[in-house]
Amino acid sequence: SDDGSNDGTAEYLRSLSDERVRVYIQPRNLGIFGNLNFLFACAESPITQILCQDDFLLGSDALERILAIWGDLPKETAFLRCNHRYVGASGLVRLQLEVLPAIIDPRDSDFYFFIFGCIPGNLSNVSVRTRIIAQMGWYRADLPYAGDFEFWSRTGRAWPWALSKSNVVQVRKHMEQASVTLNRSGELLPQLGHVVQGLYDELLAQGHASFGLRITATVSYVARQIDVGLRRALKGNGWGYLRLVNESFVGNACFLGKSSSWLIYVISGGGRILGPTMAKRLINRHMASVHR
Repeated sequence: SDDGSNDGTAEYLRSLSDERVRVYIQPRNLGIFGNLNFLFACAESPITQILCQDDFLLGSDALERILAIWGDLPKETAFLRCNHRYVGASGLVRLQLEVLPAIIDPRDSDFYFFIFGCIPGNLSNVSVRTRIIAQMGWYRADLPYAGDFEFWSRTGRAWPWALSKSNVVQVRKHMEQASVTLNRSGELLPQLGHVVQGLYDELLAQGHASFGLRITATVSYVARQIDVGLRRALKGNGWGYLRLVNESFVGNACFLGKSSSWLIYVISGGGRILGPTMAKRLINRHMASVHR
């Protein structure tokens, strides 16, 4: 589904002659998640692999390998994140690889999303049981920067989901990819704060202690975004990003206040030092209480 491109992509797609390919040219831009909702309404197969325009499948047998993984998963599994492997990863990412099981229980899903953020990462990492999208109420098109994080966490609360190290998709990194262009001025931040606040509320309802969650969230989200904002300011890009960090995070119930956030930023080395240690402690406490 071409979502209003102006670079010749639509013309190329119209030139394709392959009975396996259905092409849709949108008359107006639907946005990433509006376009995905459109495509999932059209999809007919039981399993759908998402593939964004700048990524590609690794090998002609990639889809067969994805389906083989699905064949070994419990039938109630909602979605699968492949490529769950990081070369030279550090901090929270290394911890994620260390502690996350292959199948995430719904009882643990909110907690893991709160600790690690959007674990599926790029949309192209994910294949999903097609019916789940409509069943869970579709992606929220009003969250154009965090709609995937919100949808996966909402779905993981209701259904188990899976992780695989199998490398089936090449996710390309470049300066014009959506995760860069859509957050040049911090557009993601208010929506990220909204999703994290929702996870925090769910965890409080499940009996988690507020203070530990707030410190962890401040280290993992606020301190890291302060670091991004300072780096941008030092490069001459102004202080707008840092102001948006304050507006989006500081003062929200799930984060500490402004002075405490800056103190934690300094102590934690921009979230890189204390983050993994605190997260691991919370994870151990969670597993002991929920799975005892």
